[in-house]
Amino acid sequence: MIIPQDIQDFFDSIPFMALGTCDRDGIPNVSVIGSKKIVDDNKIWIIDTFFDKTKDNILKNKNVSISFWKGIIGYQIKGKAKYVESGEKFEIAKQWILKLKPRKIVKGLVIVDVTDIYSISANYEEAGKKI
Repeated sequence: MIIPQDIQDFFDSIPFMALGTCDRDGIPNVSVIGSKKIVDDNKIWIIDTFFDKTKDNILKNKNVSISFWKGIIGYQIKGKAKYVESGEKFEIAKQWILKLKPRKIVKGLVIVDVTDIYSISANYEEAGKKI
């Protein structure tokens, strides 16, 4: 699914997002993410600097949920995640984040293929609406 440009712009304006994962047994985990980027209009890169349960969950269950908001406006993105620790995309992502945050220790890259987008805006017309 292509992320509409207005949602991409909104995503870029938000400094932090929530990343939800689940293990094989359905036990949820939520992490706060600051190192994130939309690439290719339908993929999100997330830099791993601190993951423990998040990494384990992604390796066992590729379904993820991302939420981001400002005030009463927000979105939830669902997708399939892949965790990588080497390769061309990892190196590109590593150079990108180290340029912005030189002291980061980059352990891995999560690549999320976007499957669905929903509004989580706090109003009766939009809340829960699929984009």
